[in-house]
Amino acid sequence: MQDLKPSTVAPVPSAPPFSIGTLRHLRILCISEVGWLDTPTLLADIAAAGGMGANQYQVPWPPFAQLHADNAAGSAALIEAETADGRRHRVLFDTGWNPAWMQRRFAEEGVDRLLAQGAIDCLVISHEHFDHFWGIGVTLKLCPSLPIYIPAGFHPEGLDLIKRHGHTGPLITVPPQQPLTLFPGCALVQFPMQTLLQVAGENVLYFEIADKGLAMVTGCGHGGVLNLLDYARRTFVGGDRLYAVYGGLHIAPFDDWNAEKDQVIAALADYGIAHFGCNHCTGALAVEKMIAAGLPVVRGKAEHGSKTDLFLGNGEVLEL
Repeated sequence: MQDLKPSTVAPVPSAPPFSIGTLRHLRILCISEVGWLDTPTLLADIAAAGGMGANQYQVPWPPFAQLHADNAAGSAALIEAETADGRRHRVLFDTGWNPAWMQRRFAEEGVDRLLAQGAIDCLVISHEHFDHFWGIGVTLKLCPSLPIYIPAGFHPEGLDLIKRHGHTGPLITVPPQQPLTLFPGCALVQFPMQTLLQVAGENVLYFEIADKGLAMVTGCGHGGVLNLLDYARRTFVGGDRLYAVYGGLHIAPFDDWNAEKDQVIAALADYGIAHFGCNHCTGALAVEKMIAAGLPVVRGKAEHGSKTDLFLGNGEVLEL
C-alpha cells in the first residue's frame, strides 16, 4: 500500500556482523499476493473512514463487518527451509485478510492440512495491515497453538483479534533491529517504521543459502527496499552477497511514479541480486521498469486469482 508520507526507519547501530548460519535450500510458495481486488473501491472505503491517517480498525471490513467483503483477499506465503543438518522448517509468513478467501487459498495449496497436522513451525506477521493480518481466524481455527511473531507497536485491537480467535500458543513481540534467529540460516528482523492507517513496525525475514548468498522476504517493505537491503549488507555475515528478494517491495503500489522511483530502480541494479520475485504492493509499473532495466525478475502466470504475469503470483513457487 502507498504511504501517507515516506516511511521512516531508525538508524542502525554499529555492531559486529551477525551470523545466522546457512540453509541447503529455500522454497517460497505464494499462497496469495492479491491484497484486494479493486483499488478504487478500497481507496473509497479508506476515504470514507477519514483518509490514510485513520485507524484501520475504524473501517468496517471483514472480519469485523462486511463492507465490500467481495473486494477483500489477502497476502500470505509459505516458506520451507532445509537446514545444513537436513532438518526441514516451515514458516507461514502473513495470514491474509478475508477469511473466505484465505480458507479457499489454504485449501487449494494444502496449507490447511499442514496447519491441522502441526507441520508449520510458526506464523510471522510482517505488519498489522488488514490484508496481511486480519485473516488470522482461519489460521488459528486450524492450529490454535501456533507460535506467532508480531512486530512491536501492535494496537490493542490487533492483540484482541488474536486472543478472540482462541490462540493458545506463544505470542512473541519482536524488538526493533535485533536479529532473532528462528533456526540456523533464518533471521527475523523488525524495523520500527510508521505507515498509513496508523500501522507501526514491520518484520522482515533473511535467509542465508549455502553457496548462493542472502535472500530477503518482505510483506510490503514499507521501510524501503534499499534500506532493507543495506541493513543486510551491514548486519549479516555474508550480507555482501545478496542473492534473492521475494515479496512486496512497495515501490509504486498504485502505479504512481516520479524521478525518485527511477533512482530506486537504478540502485537495485547495483546489488547483484540474481532473482527478484516481486508481487503484492511492488506495483506493475515498477516491475515493468525493473525488467526494462535488465533486472532478473521472475515472471508469473497470472493464475488462481493473480491478475498479472509480472508478479510471482498465487500458487507459484520461488526455489532457491
